[in-house]
Amino acid sequence: MALAGLVGPTATACFSSTAGTGGGGKSVVFANTGGALAEVFKQNAYADLAAKGIPVAEESPNNEAKLTAMVQGGKPTWDVYYSPPYAAMAKCGKLFEKIDYSKIDTSGLDSSQRSDCGVPVLNASFVLVYNKDKYGAKPPKSWADFYDPVKFPGKRGIMNYAKDAGMETALLASGVPGGRLYPLDYDRAFKTLDKIRPSVRFFDTGAQQTQALQSGEVDMMLAWPGRAYDAAKSGANLGVAWKQPLKYFDTLTIVKGAPHRDQAYELINALIGTKTQRAIAGRLPYLPANSQAGAPTDAGIAAFVDGPQSRGTTVVRDNAWWSQNLDEATRRWTAWVNR
Repeated sequence: MALAGLVGPTATACFSSTAGTGGGGKSVVFANTGGALAEVFKQNAYADLAAKGIPVAEESPNNEAKLTAMVQGGKPTWDVYYSPPYAAMAKCGKLFEKIDYSKIDTSGLDSSQRSDCGVPVLNASFVLVYNKDKYGAKPPKSWADFYDPVKFPGKRGIMNYAKDAGMETALLASGVPGGRLYPLDYDRAFKTLDKIRPSVRFFDTGAQQTQALQSGEVDMMLAWPGRAYDAAKSGANLGVAWKQPLKYFDTLTIVKGAPHRDQAYELINALIGTKTQRAIAGRLPYLPANSQAGAPTDAGIAAFVDGPQSRGTTVVRDNAWWSQNLDEATRRWTAWVNR
């Protein structure tokens, strides 16, 4: 996801700080996915907090296994954690503190995206991205086309995680209405996924996704918009099929037992404030969680952002369902991938 998701074990850890070591009494440690989004955070939210005497240290990847070990050990060193909303819901009170919304500036936030432990930070959609050079005047236009290797031959790319929409898009391709996706019909989803199994390339990181689109290793992909945009910036000739994009969003959480609780609220407010949110929309293909920040205006960015081009077909992910079913969905997905 944007990030959208927990980073797999193949990701490389890094640690940086905007001021010194970030170890002072007013410091705050933010575990996130890194990359271009983290650069936007650094140039805006972190800089503003540093000017107030609150250095922000950053660590990635935001690995849930490491977070769990920290919390269970009673000595977490992370304060704010970048999380998918379903994880914030499922682990609320276990890995994450309940949010005191009296300390959060919620103006501009969609109340339906707020949860007891998660504050929305950006919006995006899983999309079907394809190589224009490969498909020419007859490109894929829907998930049904993605799952039809006879009509649209070529290599497909999918992230190797149950949470990254393979099952949902397969169900949409098979004719399940967007408003009736949940609970997921696993058998029906995998019957559709079987059609493309011989032509699928699985990826574990966003960097791999971008590289595969750039190099032509895949001809179409179930993509994160940010990674597709990175590939397009580097010269890949990409198009997007805007029928039934699957909307998701990411959240900010406070780690259970965070050592810098007050500073964590300061960081969250800086990240969802209009300055940082406007900077996200100005540099990356994501819609701000804060509606007061406005939408992207750059044409290259807007090409990968859901809007009028989806013509009202956008499907919204059911995070409550995922919060209760991620483990079973992952078991089913892993069994299918490895059979």
